[in-house]
Amino acid sequence: MADNGGNFVKGFLVGGFIGAAIGILFAPKPGRDVRESLKDESEELYDKARVELNKLKEELDNLRDKVSETLEKGKSAFRSEEEISREEREFEEELKGTEEEKTEKKAKKSKTAKSEK
Repeated sequence: MADNGGNFVKGFLVGGFIGAAIGILFAPKPGRDVRESLKDESEELYDKARVELNKLKEELDNLRDKVSETLEKGKSAFRSEEEISREEREFEEELKGTEEEKTEKKAKKSKTAKSEK
């Protein structure tokens, strides 16, 4: 993306061309010379505008690539976080199951010990 310095340069160039065009129009030259000068200036302005447009397209392409890259990193990080959360839940469930089994075994031992008395 263009910074303020880039915008200033673009504004300066456009202002320069407008000033040159006005200067040419009010210069004491014959009409044919004025038209030729205007044609040359407009072609030059068109070429510079085309160059600036190509630069902007390239900057937008780079920005789009960076955004896509960042989105992919975010998606993969989110997936990794989901997988970790799933693994943690499975581990906690496994621990609960083990604790429940231990509790059941203790309860059975208690019942067996009471019934033997």
